[in-house]
Amino acid sequence: MYSKFVLILFVSLCISCGKQYHLADIQNRSYRIEKASYPVDVKVAAMIEPYKLQLDKTMNDVIGYCDEELTKGKPSSNLTNWFADVLLDETQKLVTDRLDFAVQNYGGIRVPVLAKGDVTVGKIYELMPFDNVMYILELKGSTVKHFFDRMAESGGWPVSRTVSFEIAYGKAKNIRIHGIPIDTNAVYNAAIPDYIANGGDNMDFLKDAKTNNTGALIRDMLINNVKSMTAAGKTIQSITDKRIKE
Repeated sequence: MYSKFVLILFVSLCISCGKQYHLADIQNRSYRIEKASYPVDVKVAAMIEPYKLQLDKTMNDVIGYCDEELTKGKPSSNLTNWFADVLLDETQKLVTDRLDFAVQNYGGIRVPVLAKGDVTVGKIYELMPFDNVMYILELKGSTVKHFFDRMAESGGWPVSRTVSFEIAYGKAKNIRIHGIPIDTNAVYNAAIPDYIANGGDNMDFLKDAKTNNTGALIRDMLINNVKSMTAAGKTIQSITDKRIKE
C-alpha cells in the first residue's frame, strides 16, 4: 500500500514539474489580396464568358425611367413611399379581397438612393437583392397597433399610401387605415414580406397570424411594376406625402 502511495506521489510531482504554456502576446497583421496577384485561368474564363455576357445583358436591360432622385429616409421618404406602394399594387393583383396596407422593413431596401434616369434590372436587384416572398396576413386591429408601435420605436418603416400615423414617445398615435381611425377589433389584410411575417426584426408576434403565401418574389413585383408603367407610357415619380410623422 505504501509503495503504491509513493508511486502516485512521484507521478503527480512529475506532472506538476512539466512545462506549462500560456499565451503571452498577440500580434496581428493584415494581408491584402489583390485580384491581379493571381493569374487568370484562361480555360475557366472562356467557360463562363457566355454566361457573364448574358447576365450583363439582362442586368443592363433598361426597363423604366425615374423622373427624379428617390432617397431612402425615416420616418417617411419618396423612395420608401414608392417601394411600399408598388408592393400594395402588385400584391392586390394576386388576390380578390381588398388589401388594407403593405409594409416593407426599412433595412430590406438595400440602397440609399434610386437615381434619376434610366432604371435597369440590375438597379432593382441592388434595391432588393434577397429572394423575399410576399405574404398576406390577416391581422386583428390590436395586432396592427402593436405592429405599428414597433415601427415607431425604430423611427418608421416604409408603409403604403393607405396608412398614416404619428410617432409620439416611441409609439404610433392617430393611426388611420384608408383614412379611417384604426379599429382594434377589426381584421385587416396586410401585404408583408415573409422575413417579417416569420418574425424577423423582432416581429415574433406576427408568426401566429393566418397567412397566405403568394409565392411572388418582391423583387419580381418591382420589376413587373416598372415594366408595366413603361408600357403604359408612365415613369417613376416622387411621392412625398408624410405617411408617418414625428
